Amino acid sequence: MEKTKHKGVEKRKFQRLEIPLNVTLKVITDEDMPGKGKPVKLKSRDISLEGISLETRDIVVDGINVLSGSPGARENMLDMEIELVAGENPVKAVGEVCWYDVIRDSEEFMYQIGVVFIKIEGTAKEQLKNFLKSSVKNPGFFKKLFG
Repeated sequence: MEKTKHKGVEKRKFQRLEIPLNVTLKVITDEDMPGKGKPVKLKSRDISLEGISLETRDIVVDGINVLSGSPGARENMLDMEIELVAGENPVKAVGEVCWYDVIRDSEEFMYQIGVVFIKIEGTAKEQLKNFLKSSVKNPGFFKKLFG
């Protein structure tokens, strides 16, 4: 995720919408093809056109640590289905963990995992763009991106 610094304040290139979404993910290893493995259901903390942050109690999915490898060169990818609107087809994306942190404002021990989208299938990127645009309370929020 590209970030820029302005007067000592870090700013993301892409604004994130803070919203809890249902996300189903599977870990893709070098030997696997997308769709294999046991799915895990998580909640998002926020989402943008370029990535999503997830909250989880466990960083091991189907016996595989999602943080395996170094940032930018993770050994495993995440096959995700993101439910933007209940009852509609989920956005399907493949992502890579680019950062993680421990959530300190939670009663339970939780991780926050930042995932950058590597691949978004079909018209899913447009579906995500429209969702972000329609979900913003302040229409000027994404004006730079969509304006």
